[in-house]
Amino acid sequence: MLRVAVVGSGPSGVYAAQTLVQQREVPGVRVDVLDRLPAPYGLVRYGVAPDHEKIKSLQGSLRTVLEDERIRFLGNVEVGGPQLSTARLLELYHAVVYCVGAARDRMLGIPGEELAGVHSATAFVAWYSGHPDAVAEDFDLSGVSSAVAVGAGNVAVDVTRMLARCEPELAPTDMPQPALGALARSGVQSVSMVARRGPSQGKFTTKELRELGTLPGVAAVVDPAELALDPAYADPDAAAALPAVFRRNLEVLRGWAGQDPGG
Repeated sequence: MLRVAVVGSGPSGVYAAQTLVQQREVPGVRVDVLDRLPAPYGLVRYGVAPDHEKIKSLQGSLRTVLEDERIRFLGNVEVGGPQLSTARLLELYHAVVYCVGAARDRMLGIPGEELAGVHSATAFVAWYSGHPDAVAEDFDLSGVSSAVAVGAGNVAVDVTRMLARCEPELAPTDMPQPALGALARSGVQSVSMVARRGPSQGKFTTKELRELGTLPGVAAVVDPAELALDPAYADPDAAAALPAVFRRNLEVLRGWAGQDPGG
């Protein structure tokens, strides 16, 4: 019998375990899925925004995999720590697969990022998602009138949306009560998304982008002059050459640029 350890119980780890037990070239594989956290599913549990219940429901599919009798989940196991070294892990298993993802912040290396009020998306998302590492975090937004999300991906969109949503919309979700209370007391009136490149390079998906324009009491504002800096905005041929998702994103932003901000 071949014994394999999969380190990390997010989607990649769970599906790696599923692939190992379902392959037929080496029969009789048994897999232990290890995670330093007590509960599995990684970012599906702790990274998906609380108001996106449909995506969070993917935990059901992951749970089905872990219920396979050939797979065992072991939580509260920190690989590389004093109790279980990587060398010891290789002594216990025939093979080890690492599916741990990127757990640390990626700093920008710019002046001022160490100042008070500057936070990483990793910390903020972990806080409003109830990640065990963020139990001691406390974001006081009561004296904040404006916020900036730096980035042009779905995480930046999530952060922007969480800051813009009102408390009654978030109350039915599984957001932790401390985070819910802090957002209810928030004084944020405007949120800006700032990105290094133009909208035709944005990594957000169209569905998530459009959602910003549907939030109750929220106006999505785009400066036409800034949008015009992107060659694809003014050049139909350049826009036509973009992948479909970028073309759709550009059209959403074009529509917002044509709106009256006060309308």
